[in-house]
Amino acid sequence: MKGQLFANTHSLEISIVVKLIYLCLTTLRGSRTLGEEYVDLIYVNRRGTSLVQRYKKLLFIGSYCLGPYLVSKTLKRYVGSSLDGQYSVKSILSALVNVHLVLFYFQGAYHDISKRLFGLRYALGHKVDDNEAKFRKASSSNYRFLGYILLLQGAGKWIPLLVRQLGSLTRRKESNKSECKEIKANSDIITGVPLESQIIHVDLSDESQLPYIPKASRTCILCLNVMMDPSCAPCGHIFCWMCILNWTRERPECPLCRQNCKTQQVLLLR
Repeated sequence: MKGQLFANTHSLEISIVVKLIYLCLTTLRGSRTLGEEYVDLIYVNRRGTSLVQRYKKLLFIGSYCLGPYLVSKTLKRYVGSSLDGQYSVKSILSALVNVHLVLFYFQGAYHDISKRLFGLRYALGHKVDDNEAKFRKASSSNYRFLGYILLLQGAGKWIPLLVRQLGSLTRRKESNKSECKEIKANSDIITGVPLESQIIHVDLSDESQLPYIPKASRTCILCLNVMMDPSCAPCGHIFCWMCILNWTRERPECPLCRQNCKTQQVLLLR
């Protein structure tokens, strides 16, 4: 309905909406998903004494579908480049997820963090016979073994990092202060950046704008409209400035010939 460009640039958002719709039509209504129906599982509260209330299901669905997306967007906006590195916010969150997974292997409950937060546990919808009970007991020991492996892996990764971090914390603060002083002393302040309202856009619907571009080539193949601020990829193909920038952020290639095209290589025509 919105076109191929919208589908490519918003594929993650589309998948989140689909997941929301699916869980609202199943979990929120009290029905079971295909996987839950196949293995005969139902949701119960944290103590296992009653079914889960609907508002907790709604909170679970919202955090499960939107939580990772909102956290990722928030970190990119307010944390920026510190997402990378050994001691970054991203690596710390990854460690917390691993701790949650270790608890799951030991306890056998709450595979998703959202379910742990709002107390959605699984219970069997049928009576367990002797053969199934033996199988589950044997499987639980295997899961605990995986939990120990993951715990040792995390300890081997984070303990040395924490020791080195604590040992070099004072020196790092001093070096950062000296570097900041040098940068402030040597850097030039950028001034005179125009506001959006002050920018003069090039609209190819006006034939007097860039007359060397033929009429048949003035339509952007991405938005199918007359180009606004035409921009050239390294291969020579021309698109709207915003269209090609949005495209290259998702796929660093020309939409027409698939030649490599990074965002910083796009040239605005004037």
